[in-house]
Amino acid sequence: MAEDSHIIPLAPPTTYPRSDQGLNLSESSNFYNHNNKNQSSSKFFVYLLSTIVLLSIVMLIFSMIFLRFKAPSFDLGHIDVKNLRYSNNSSLPSFNMTMGAEIIIDNENFGRMNFQDSSMSVFIYDNVTVGFAKINVGHVEARKSKRIGIVLQVGANELNHSHGNLSSDINSRMVKLTSFGELKGKVKAMKIVSRYKTSVLNCTMNLNFTSQAIQDLLCN
Repeated sequence: MAEDSHIIPLAPPTTYPRSDQGLNLSESSNFYNHNNKNQSSSKFFVYLLSTIVLLSIVMLIFSMIFLRFKAPSFDLGHIDVKNLRYSNNSSLPSFNMTMGAEIIIDNENFGRMNFQDSSMSVFIYDNVTVGFAKINVGHVEARKSKRIGIVLQVGANELNHSHGNLSSDINSRMVKLTSFGELKGKVKAMKIVSRYKTSVLNCTMNLNFTSQAIQDLLCN
């Protein structure tokens, strides 16, 4: 029994991997690292492409909203008739009056419009000018409207029958008038891009001699 107490247990044998097993582990590790690098590069390019597409969409929306230029609308508002005088003499029909008109310029652009000296004319029988007014140079702020008052001296005298029967129209107490105006200017958006735009005013109206007023005003 004493001899058994002096027995020392043997240590477990040490197992060394074969050289080919170590090589396989090294190759597996290198392959794994290579795959990780490829995946990281692929993700980077995907993120980059997604960012470029997103920025392109944002720029497109920005340009469609803020850099889209439109000609401001150009309309006639209230019209006053003063000092209407007329003669329905069949040999020499005529009428004269002072017309006070309000011009409305509506700028829907995201940029200020600076307009040049412009004008508005009034016609009878489509092509005979009976009134003219000048619109002075000015500006309309972005997304704003501006009202401008003008005064026209309107008169029709000595019209021959080829232009229509003015005497008959005066007797009916109603004469049809048309107006035309053109507004030219430059719209500048975001203080970067500018475009020249032209707004056109075309209106028809009837001059009522009984009420001495303009009625049935229609602009397009």
